Amino acid sequence: MVSLRKITHQNLCACIYDIKTTEEQEDFVDSNVESLAEAYTSITNGGFATPYAVYDNDTMVGFVMYTFADKPGGDLFPPYVLPCYYIWRILIDKNQQRKGYGKQVVGKIIEEIKTMPHGRADRIYTSWNPNNIASKLLFESFGFVETGDIDGGEVVVKLDV
Repeated sequence: MVSLRKITHQNLCACIYDIKTTEEQEDFVDSNVESLAEAYTSITNGGFATPYAVYDNDTMVGFVMYTFADKPGGDLFPPYVLPCYYIWRILIDKNQQRKGYGKQVVGKIIEEIKTMPHGRADRIYTSWNPNNIASKLLFESFGFVETGDIDGGEVVVKLDV
């Protein structure tokens, strides 16, 4: 069973340097360095980015981040209907894939979002590269449906909560 832990001084370097995609997946997800920079920018500008290291017992196996947006000009822009939550990143280390971690992480993030930790919203969004079939299947297994919108070349999907 996975657990989600805050990014700390103790696990920051492992998150940045040890958690990587396969070479074929590099176009599907930004690096954890970029994700943490975006989280910093969000938080220091009044946003709600929430990054976590993903662990299986004491082994870091991935990274995930979501945000909440309730006003224009924050972390999300159209086509997203505000207020909403957005699963911004999920990256399971290339050596830890196909072990069920992705499904566990998405389940835990949805559970957390349903507690409305940053504010009320009726929907959760995410997006994926149209060539990323694994992400498509993963999020569809939770009931995410395509909105018909494209954001930065990615397919936008939502789940009503």
